[in-house]
Amino acid sequence: MVSPLAENDAQKAVRIMVVEDVAFNLEILAAILAERGWQAVTATSGEAALEILAADCDFQIILMDIGLPGIDGLETMRRIKEKPVCRGIPVIALTAESAAERKRFLAAGFDGYAEKNFDPEQLFTAIETHLAPAGDTRHTPEPAVMPPSPLLDLDFEALLVTYGDEMLLCRIAKAFFADTNTELQRLGEAMTSGDRTVILACCHSLRGSAAIFTAKKLARVSKELEDCIRQGNKNGIESAWHKVVAAHESLREIVTRRLSMTWNTQ
Repeated sequence: MVSPLAENDAQKAVRIMVVEDVAFNLEILAAILAERGWQAVTATSGEAALEILAADCDFQIILMDIGLPGIDGLETMRRIKEKPVCRGIPVIALTAESAAERKRFLAAGFDGYAEKNFDPEQLFTAIETHLAPAGDTRHTPEPAVMPPSPLLDLDFEALLVTYGDEMLLCRIAKAFFADTNTELQRLGEAMTSGDRTVILACCHSLRGSAAIFTAKKLARVSKELEDCIRQGNKNGIESAWHKVVAAHESLREIVTRRLSMTWNTQ
């Protein structure tokens, strides 16, 4: 029989590498993992993750964003699995993609996936599937998938359930807008210069942050702009860009009213 004290010690010993290039996403993930007493070690690129692993492979799980700068999440996962000393570490894809894409990630070698709404229970389930004790013969469940939510600008009820109180939610909101304001500025500059690579990177970042913040409209229009760029739909690009800006402005107004936000940093 394992004592509760031993179980607690094992819980605290869990180290999880989080590979994600968006600062807001990293902050949220680290906070969620800390709820379980798990230690998050972060990397903002595939190259940085491989550097860390070259010196330290003592991780029980790796959470891997797909759309990383430099080498993407798929290639980073492949390189990790090529190293015998790291091969046994489960790598879970962090994704906001379709069910078909998630199946592709599993076929490519990921051990599981977690949706980028970062619902704590869904994320815990995805992780704990791969933390079963040695010799455990329980059936391994399919990675958890949250049912689609109605298309709302913001799901305050879900945010309050996740973060507990409005004071913390205000801090999360400020981090969200600090990050997305920067991405929108980059996106505007890229739209002016026609830099397709930067536009796609900004859309990916906005989609990820919007998914975590339950900002479904912003996520949808960011995906619309991304699709227009990928498909070369010149007629739709300008319209989609304006929708992204409008959705972000509307979201800020909603958050300001609902949380009585003040935006100074003093």
